[in-house]
Amino acid sequence: MAFFRSIFGKTPKKGKKEYPNIRMNQDPEAVWELVGELGDGAFGKVYKARNKETGLLAAAKIVEITDQDELEDFSVEIDILAECDHPHIIKLHEAYYFSSKLWVSDFAVQSLSVLLKLPGLE
Repeated sequence: MAFFRSIFGKTPKKGKKEYPNIRMNQDPEAVWELVGELGDGAFGKVYKARNKETGLLAAAKIVEITDQDELEDFSVEIDILAECDHPHIIKLHEAYYFSSKLWVSDFAVQSLSVLLKLPGLE
């Protein structure tokens, strides 16, 4: 949507947007436990997270969302990741939008630590 604003100065008319790959209004902390911070960037912080039920380790990117257009922009990335299924492309596990925060759980930290040989992440 930001694309339309930058070119035309307005956004197209739209109804209520649905996000099929984002779990809306479900608390991700009921499912994921944040184990530690891995880093931060322009859009938010990345944490090592553990699934409370399965024990799966993942990198959880947490972004503060300020408006609906910003959520729309991030949903494009999430939709693309949800469609990708290749051993050399990051696999989306889950995405949540809750309390103005977007959580994107991308890839198994165990696999990343083997590839990069980072101490303390296994």
